[in-house]
Amino acid sequence: MDTSKSILLVLGLTLVLFAGCIGPAPEDYVTEGGSSALNVTENETEELVEVEPACEPSYEFSGLPEKGVIGQPVQFSVVSTCAKNKIIGLNIDELQESGGSITTNDPVNFNFVLMPEVEGTKQLVVWSDADAIYNESWEVLPIGSTDTSGSKNDGASVSEWLATSFEIQNSIKVRSVGMYLKRLHSQTMQHSMILVDIRADDGGQPSENYITVDELPITDTTLTENWIYFNFGDSIELEPGKYWVVLRVTQETQDQIVSDVVNLHYTFDGDTTVPGNEYTKRMRLEWDNDQRKFAKTNWEPLAYDRTYSVIVSGLEH
Repeated sequence: MDTSKSILLVLGLTLVLFAGCIGPAPEDYVTEGGSSALNVTENETEELVEVEPACEPSYEFSGLPEKGVIGQPVQFSVVSTCAKNKIIGLNIDELQESGGSITTNDPVNFNFVLMPEVEGTKQLVVWSDADAIYNESWEVLPIGSTDTSGSKNDGASVSEWLATSFEIQNSIKVRSVGMYLKRLHSQTMQHSMILVDIRADDGGQPSENYITVDELPITDTTLTENWIYFNFGDSIELEPGKYWVVLRVTQETQDQIVSDVVNLHYTFDGDTTVPGNEYTKRMRLEWDNDQRKFAKTNWEPLAYDRTYSVIVSGLEH
């Protein structure tokens, strides 16, 4: 072999060896810490992340009775939709009542129970975070009847007591009782008093003892009907149940031909054949000649159905 051919052979072998050193490395995927390889083979599937569709919060509110009554709970509902992570709250007259957080965009029903203790105009505000989503006023009435139509009345005196009952489903604080009254006679005895007391129910009639009582001179009434209020000083807290308001009169001397009388207004539908109801009673006292005073007897239903104009209030008047 001549010299030129030897040189070419050496150069060729050198190029082959050099090319083997700079060629592509074998494919070998390396992972760390459980992570996936950068290249995904045909047999591998990418994980799909579910994203909730965007939606705007919306709210629906149940209706309230036009007027509420103290001691009578009312349910008020709010249905939220698309309000995940919102906080719903209810304020009554700027006082926080109750609320809760929402964990889903699905419809969620919040039931608020309104338990008014005092009458008046209440401002109801429902909040979703810092946004007021409901803002309405709601009128709450005292217990009883404010109807003063007609001209019918029943007399209460030292020898005849009248009573009307009321029921409450939540605790209330009573400050006063109002009655639509007038005096029967223009002249009265010197120290005659009108007494109004609240008593617990005892088998469908007023119990023997009263919970609280207030009295006014009979001269505080007039010969025409007016609202007369009996205030009990500190509020009396009553638990759920049935109670009675009792009207009676006291006077220094009972054995008189004519007694002091106050007339309590009532309304009725005009039908005197309808039997007396279970929430009004009368007690006719009997004269005890030995004791020289009227003695208590039994509570009886009235001759026919009627409603006395009497209110039980959480306010002082």
